[in-house]
Amino acid sequence: MDDGKVRVAAGVLGSVLALQVAGCHAKSTVKPEGAAQSVVDVVSSQTGFHPADVNCPSGVEAKVGQEFDCHFTGPEGKPYTAHMRITKVEGEQVVFDVRSRPS
Repeated sequence: MDDGKVRVAAGVLGSVLALQVAGCHAKSTVKPEGAAQSVVDVVSSQTGFHPADVNCPSGVEAKVGQEFDCHFTGPEGKPYTAHMRITKVEGEQVVFDVRSRPS
């Protein structure tokens, strides 16, 4: 039975390019709010569900291969994790692979 509610697929995957690097003296780091917007963009474009409470860590070094997790509340109030992997860094632009799944 279709109850009309949008469900986030367990294997949501996407790549996102965004302006998401904050510079500091020792290293460049990913802006948590930029990474969070990437999660919103991928999840909403692929499922129609728009997460409103995405939380990503601060202090993540902006380098290719770096991985980290962001968390959000999915449909029906269930917790989800968006696993982020940096695939490209060019100036202030970072490209992520995003994989979202229930936590």
